Amino acid sequence: MANDRPDEIDVDDVPDGTDTATFADTLVARGRAVVDRVDMGVVAALGFALGVSSGLVLAGAPRVILALSAVPVALTLRSAMTRGVRPARLVN
Repeated sequence: MANDRPDEIDVDDVPDGTDTATFADTLVARGRAVVDRVDMGVVAALGFALGVSSGLVLAGAPRVILALSAVPVALTLRSAMTRGVRPARLVN
């Protein structure tokens, strides 16, 4: 008869404290990258809203339309400021 041995656990595959710390650091770094990319999206949305509003001003749109076009500008500016985007980043 063959010697049947139960499956043995390979000790090298068991995570230890350093693997967990590395995983946590990687998770934090990727989370910051995602937040930075979202912030850049808010800045892009603000630029687009300002561009549309500026185009309406140059085209001579009625004041009601200009007032309505200021709503997305105000919302995206507020969103950018609550996310901590500095005004220097909005200008550059």
